[in-house]
Amino acid sequence: MFGFPGERKYNARVYKMFARRRKPSYWDYAVNCTGNEAHLSSCKLGQVSPLKSNVTCGGGLPVVVSCVPGRDFAPTPMAGFRKAFRQEQPLVRLRGGAIVGEGRVEILKNGEWGTICDDHWSLMSATVVCRELGLGTAKEALSGGRLGQGMGPVHMNEVECSGFEKSITECLFNKESAGCSHEEDAAVRCNLRLNGGRNPFEGRVEVLMERNGSLVWGTVCSEGWSTMEAMVVCRTLGLGFASNAFQETWYWPGDVSADSVVMSGVRCSGTEMSLNHCLHHGAHLSCSKGGGRNAAGVSCSETAPDLVLNPQAVEQTTYMEDRPMFMMQCAQEEGCLSSSSSLTPATSYRRLLRFSSQIHNNGQSDFRPKAGRNSWVWHDCHRHYHSMEVFTLYDLFTLNGTKVAEGHKASFCLEDSECDEGIEKRYECANFGEQGITVGCWDTYRHDIDCQWIDITDIKPGDYIFQIVINPNYEVPESDYSNNIMKCRCRYDGHRVWMYGCHNGGSLSTETEETFPGLLNNQVTHR
Repeated sequence: MFGFPGERKYNARVYKMFARRRKPSYWDYAVNCTGNEAHLSSCKLGQVSPLKSNVTCGGGLPVVVSCVPGRDFAPTPMAGFRKAFRQEQPLVRLRGGAIVGEGRVEILKNGEWGTICDDHWSLMSATVVCRELGLGTAKEALSGGRLGQGMGPVHMNEVECSGFEKSITECLFNKESAGCSHEEDAAVRCNLRLNGGRNPFEGRVEVLMERNGSLVWGTVCSEGWSTMEAMVVCRTLGLGFASNAFQETWYWPGDVSADSVVMSGVRCSGTEMSLNHCLHHGAHLSCSKGGGRNAAGVSCSETAPDLVLNPQAVEQTTYMEDRPMFMMQCAQEEGCLSSSSSLTPATSYRRLLRFSSQIHNNGQSDFRPKAGRNSWVWHDCHRHYHSMEVFTLYDLFTLNGTKVAEGHKASFCLEDSECDEGIEKRYECANFGEQGITVGCWDTYRHDIDCQWIDITDIKPGDYIFQIVINPNYEVPESDYSNNIMKCRCRYDGHRVWMYGCHNGGSLSTETEETFPGLLNNQVTHR
């Protein structure tokens, strides 16, 4: 009930000394638990003791428990231990939640991550998930894809747990049941050991650090402060996701006594539980901007978008085209061709690897460009506005990870191409309309539009890794960046091209992913 997955032995002598020095008061009842209760108060009570509370346990000691910390709260193992022992990959994870301890339930089966259907989903089954993750018991069992829709297979349906299981994978479920969609993905909210509000909040970041032998409050240097660092702050405070990372906070008067910078050089991957877990300068501060009005700030939100690319659409639409240079003047202006194209005569051809991108928003809020429409840049050649400098990166790597070709797609037209049943389109680029992708909708960049390619003119025949990264600079906050990357195996024989084995980051087990060359996940590409 306090969020620990198990118990461990403790030194009883310390508590015997405590009991002798200070006689504790005891409860008047015995407690009988079966072991699967969500809370101690759910256990049955024994008979009332006829003795007074201070002598009911004359020959014994107060009950003591020593708990094993959950995976998210456990201290980082030493480097030597990490080298000697490989940590076992968990079979269960939460995705899409606003704070630690809530999210869509995903399980690992046959090397691939998938979801649980919400048929018969109960608080008892949700509690097994929370306890397995070291997040206490379940506060809520959520259904209907409430915390976002997943991708990949639906691994379990009609799950029935007794409450004694150590893992959700040990629970009974209907192996024959089919027909579940991701609109029925099950989720949980767990009872945490963390305190924190749930209302959106914004302000200057102030941290408590040791300086000159004493603890003092101060600010964080805003040099290099980004969405990733803001995500960690919002998670630590229990305020959900970052909606903005600010490098100036003069409009938020903080505590004057905390104006001085006490933390600098902060670099986070985005998954840490605290800023202290991120890389930073430690005691050797370096911040030319100083604190006060130039300190780092954040604004947090309970919801965030989550963009996911459809790997099957890439596989099914890939082809090769030899296109004359005189038809690609605009594309060359946008930098969508390799550098050698500048020496190519207008009558010659470039060889292009073309494909379609279908980008879904599986999150809980709409994906909107960071820049307001007043700052969008008009591109006279293509007659459209750019709302993001770079929306996607297209790269081709050798099997040892060397980049041999690249492309990019500016988000000149973020709109709802199609939506799930019952969801209305909200964004359309025509007539300088609002740009974005609605929750439950997707934006399709067809294979036949400019820059929807990689220039492979200079590439030799062989086997390669093709990679797409969405929102590569983390300009727009999302609930999960690990699935923003998609990789495929690519074979080119000089005349034809094949794309196969396409999958999103985080969709396969670590062991399976390690057999696939190239970058492991989107966090690796950050900084």
